[in-house]
Amino acid sequence: MTSIRRWAWASLVNSAARHWSLLIVCIGLTASALCQTDGARAYEAFQAWRSEPANASLPWDAAIEKYQAKLSAEGISDGDAAKTIRIITARDEGAFYDGIYSKPPKFQTLPSALLAEAIRNRPPGKALDVDMGQGRNSICLARHGWNVTGFDVSRAGLAEAARLAASAGVHIKTVLASDEEFDFGSDRWDLIVILYPLEKRSVYKARNALKPGGVVVVECSHKEPGDKSFGFETNELLKIFDGFRILKYEDKPGVHEWSGKNVRLVRLIAEK
Repeated sequence: MTSIRRWAWASLVNSAARHWSLLIVCIGLTASALCQTDGARAYEAFQAWRSEPANASLPWDAAIEKYQAKLSAEGISDGDAAKTIRIITARDEGAFYDGIYSKPPKFQTLPSALLAEAIRNRPPGKALDVDMGQGRNSICLARHGWNVTGFDVSRAGLAEAARLAASAGVHIKTVLASDEEFDFGSDRWDLIVILYPLEKRSVYKARNALKPGGVVVVECSHKEPGDKSFGFETNELLKIFDGFRILKYEDKPGVHEWSGKNVRLVRLIAEK
């Protein structure tokens, strides 16, 4: 190991020791090294802190605010502290969805009709399934010859996705990660599937992560006045994908594939 690499490794170890609640994993010790938070360790550290008597009775929002202040007080930058909080929140959602995925499904288990439309007459390539859940869309893509990677924060969801893929005789790659942890890359995917997301970061990341000629497929609720649930404003997706070739855009009532309710939905198929 060179002296530069020894120095870099020693700095990394010392940093991790000082800030036990935030482990930074660096891949490649170069000036352009990719560093990302280890979500599992960050969440475990938060859970340990949360179990302390002074923190156990705090409401979620108050606990998150206090923990972020703690990270900042330990010398972690505001940006890294905020990112860690987003990862912790996503990992906590994963624990919630573990309970849902461990029971008989009350949500749509058939592949998305919008996705089927998007891949019709399109040669298979590399596909990314964002928040893949139990893999209904990943398995559909794999059956059509796509090389599929999917990520989610639910261990139970990923386990069921792997089981269903094996039963179907297809291969999919599953990754336990939040959108903040997963490396979308640049010009990497021929297709990105974002169906019923709980955040908008992945939608923005798709712009750079798609290869030229690649396609993004998005379906989600429309954001209604006074509605606290997640959704997109009128024409928001069109603005996000400005410069893309819009192959399909809909804003109309439809059946929400998670709740089964009739709601206003936005649907987009766009080509880079």
